[in-house]
Amino acid sequence: MHEFNIGLLVIAASALVLGLLSKPLKRIGLPDAFTLLLLGIVLGPTGIGLLDPAKWGKEMVILEQVARLALAIGLMGIAMRLPRSYIFHHWRSLSVLLLVGMVFMWLCSSALTGWILGLPMGAALLIGAAVTPTDPVVASSVVTGNVAKENLPAYLRRIISSESGANDGLAFIFVMVGVFVLTLPPGESMTMHVLEVIVGDVLVALVIGVVIGYAVGFALRKAEEKKVIEQSSMLMITTALALMTLAAVKLMGSDGILAVFVAGLAFDCQVNASERQEEERVVEGVDRFFTSPIFILLGLMIPVNEWLSLGWPALALIVAILLFRRLPLLLLLGGRMRDLPSKLDGGFAGWFGPIGVAALYYAALAHHKTDVTELWPVVSLLVVSSIVVHGLTAMPFSHLYRRLKKS
Repeated sequence: MHEFNIGLLVIAASALVLGLLSKPLKRIGLPDAFTLLLLGIVLGPTGIGLLDPAKWGKEMVILEQVARLALAIGLMGIAMRLPRSYIFHHWRSLSVLLLVGMVFMWLCSSALTGWILGLPMGAALLIGAAVTPTDPVVASSVVTGNVAKENLPAYLRRIISSESGANDGLAFIFVMVGVFVLTLPPGESMTMHVLEVIVGDVLVALVIGVVIGYAVGFALRKAEEKKVIEQSSMLMITTALALMTLAAVKLMGSDGILAVFVAGLAFDCQVNASERQEEERVVEGVDRFFTSPIFILLGLMIPVNEWLSLGWPALALIVAILLFRRLPLLLLLGGRMRDLPSKLDGGFAGWFGPIGVAALYYAALAHHKTDVTELWPVVSLLVVSSIVVHGLTAMPFSHLYRRLKKS
């Protein structure tokens, strides 16, 4: 209980400080994720040892649940920021990024991991799947705030956001393929298991998410028409919608991550113009508060000794993943897609495909299903590297984008 109160104090105090200093932190390009990660490292076993998650229970169980909640809030925030019916108007670009892009990122990440670290195919496929999705929480530092709005066009910010929102849930398919490769008995067909995941987890989650989101939005609109509520609170409603969808879909046996995103999109279709303005005011603040704990927890849990045991190949893997996991494909697509109309747009979107909370969630999820000892050390190393590199380059690269766009 003593450590719980210390942890609660740290989370609340850090959120308060980040809120009070939000403008100067944005001005110097110091993202929240990076600051909170450093705080966790300092307070954890690697630093002064004030907090130790190993004493709280099963670390991976804690990580999975905290990451799950952070993703739910982050995905709802993205759904609220996108224009109404954005997904339907831009489905061609999203289809390419999700179908072609995710497969490329998975296979590329897996091949690099297996080659550089010398891992067997199953372990490489699982690690590659965990780091495939672009992260909505870390990506928010690129697409929100005054710096982003002043330097990046709306179409670029929206395609980065929408892709990161959709691919988090779809990555579950690739993660489960990696799990099946490692766990299915020899000779047992994988096809039926994969189809069960696609239908029983992904498609069912999509349907449930749409139904819940539309129903809540419809109920809100009718309640306002009947004047049975004094004033709608988008902060309360959207947060409750995210958590309700996450829990309901999980209880039904499907993956709740994708369901939350589509629930937010369906809900948004029912919201009127004045409520959308309220959404814009509350979404970013809610995201920052509810996603803070996961980065502190990551800092507390970093496996420094396991990182060191990987040796120099770990550094090569970091460079290879950051440069080749996504950037070559998006450069190729730049100028060939409506939402990436130039090579500059493709290069920017290709660089800013951060690895973050989704990777932590899937690493923790797969940890319960497999015995790949390299899973957590490698995934956590890539997540921390992405938070640092992508976080610190967000502001200077945004300014560079604007200068190159004008030249």
